[in-house]
Amino acid sequence: MAISDTRGDGWDLSAPAMRLYEACALRDGDLVGQITAANPQAQRELLDWGLITLEDLPGGVPGVRDPQHALQRRTDEVLAAAEEQVALLKNLPSLSTRLMRHYEAVQLRAGASSVYLDDQAAVNARLQDVVGGARREILAAQPGGPRDRAILDKAVARDVVALDRGVELRTIYRDTVRDHPVTAEYARKMANRGAGRSAQYRTLAGAFERMIIVDREQAFVSDHIVAGGPAHAAWLITDPAAISVMARMFEAAWMGGRPWSGELRARRGGDARDTIGSSSVRGARTTRQQREILRNLCTGVSQKSIAGRIGVSERKMEKEIAALKALWGATTLNELIYQWALSPDHRVDDSAPAEGPAGARVEGEESAA
Repeated sequence: MAISDTRGDGWDLSAPAMRLYEACALRDGDLVGQITAANPQAQRELLDWGLITLEDLPGGVPGVRDPQHALQRRTDEVLAAAEEQVALLKNLPSLSTRLMRHYEAVQLRAGASSVYLDDQAAVNARLQDVVGGARREILAAQPGGPRDRAILDKAVARDVVALDRGVELRTIYRDTVRDHPVTAEYARKMANRGAGRSAQYRTLAGAFERMIIVDREQAFVSDHIVAGGPAHAAWLITDPAAISVMARMFEAAWMGGRPWSGELRARRGGDARDTIGSSSVRGARTTRQQREILRNLCTGVSQKSIAGRIGVSERKMEKEIAALKALWGATTLNELIYQWALSPDHRVDDSAPAEGPAGARVEGEESAA
């Protein structure tokens, strides 16, 4: 039997315990006292192994037991514990099957098309990976209302990278963001980037579901299934049929939303500190020439005639129309005219002198300095 230098590890005796056993066997009371005083755990080891007894202490020395019997008892104990471990190992496959049955009942998986994420860190990490890998399009419906600056600062870095890759980014917010300077500042920055693709935003006054759809291949939605689940729990969905329905829901909400480029809602008394860039028009994103094109389209004038009126080629007119469609995310002329009618741009007064800023005032409103 090997002897450890300092302590027992459950499979062996420490050196102090071995010396104490030898002292007990020799009935050397002085040595027993010295070892016990210096190493109190040594006696505990011998008692655990069944090598000594404290029932009779002639001369204050513990009695020793036959080591063969003690070790046989120890062997029986170890074998019993090993049999329990073997039984556990044999039962693990069955236990795994039973647990997975309950887990999958909660997951409601269909070909691994939905994954339940109840850990906030896991939700955020998975969301960052999926959104960060977007190739074509990100559709986000955010009904939570105004966002705090910390969240928006992170979003700027992420969204700029996506837009620079050519990803189309459209977001629906609750109408309340129009009263929130921090969210408005973020929207202005992302919707008016100048060079490169800009993000598009719309707002809704009514209720709508939270969702983020990436490339119409993966989507995140809030959890409405697991009873008692945490508020931040979400589902990652990859089922094409489900995502197709969600995308149609988003498009319907998008069509019903009001275009928004970060302009704050006008306050009573003319308090409107929400100008965009150097323009003094709240929310205007179009140039004087673009607005002239749109006004002509609204009255039914053909693109060829409009080109003649403003003195540009038909090819240039086609490019202007395409740029206007992209600005509002419209796919048809009818949709473009509809979005123009909803936007602040259609109220811009372009009767100001040409050398002055287009839309120096808005009909019925005071100029925002």
